[in-house]
Amino acid sequence: LRDITYDQYRSIRFRPERALWRDEGRFEVQFFHPGFLFPHPVRINTLQSGVLRRIDFEPGLFRYEAEASVLEGQGAQGSGFAGFRLHYPLNTPGYRDEVMVFLGASYFRLVGPGQVYGLSTRGLAIDTASPGGEEFPAFREFWLVRPGTESYRVTTLALLRSPSVSGAYRFDLTAGEEVLVDVEKHLFARADVGKLGVAPLTSMYHFGETSVRSHDDFRPRVHDSDGLQVLT
Repeated sequence: LRDITYDQYRSIRFRPERALWRDEGRFEVQFFHPGFLFPHPVRINTLQSGVLRRIDFEPGLFRYEAEASVLEGQGAQGSGFAGFRLHYPLNTPGYRDEVMVFLGASYFRLVGPGQVYGLSTRGLAIDTASPGGEEFPAFREFWLVRPGTESYRVTTLALLRSPSVSGAYRFDLTAGEEVLVDVEKHLFARADVGKLGVAPLTSMYHFGETSVRSHDDFRPRVHDSDGLQVLT
């Protein structure tokens, strides 16, 4: 699975009817298949009324379409996932949109009503743009606290691990006309860190309407974000 192509990975689809908490409230959870850029499966658990349950990987949770058909059944039963996404009826009552995604290292991102994804957030950044190279911490395990059936708010707990730092995280997501996440984290250093980013934002930019250089491309812009607005 580590060696599959981009097109093969894109052809592996989660079965929406197998979503966690399906038709049991406003929120539901879908999972990402391990492999490709995500070779280290993460553990995902649920927590309800003090009862902990692990969600294990099952090939039957996914459809293996087109070029991915040869991969069906190759995932390790009982292992973890690449990540997950929370769904919520953001734009219409009858459809649960993606509202928050955790996928890859410590990356996560949110989207609001009528919007598309822009920049991503990271749980932690270590030695970014340093001569010795950057260290990428990663979320290795999650605990999803089951919300009430009418709740607009859901809590996710996470364990972050890295050679230099470990961390315990709590994400309280509130969805509605605005989408907000309150993050609480406790960090434990294993080694000295030269440059620590505690609330890093990451966005890709190739070119846009304000670029000085011209690009031989039919698209007017290629980037994740057109700008950044910060309320201090």
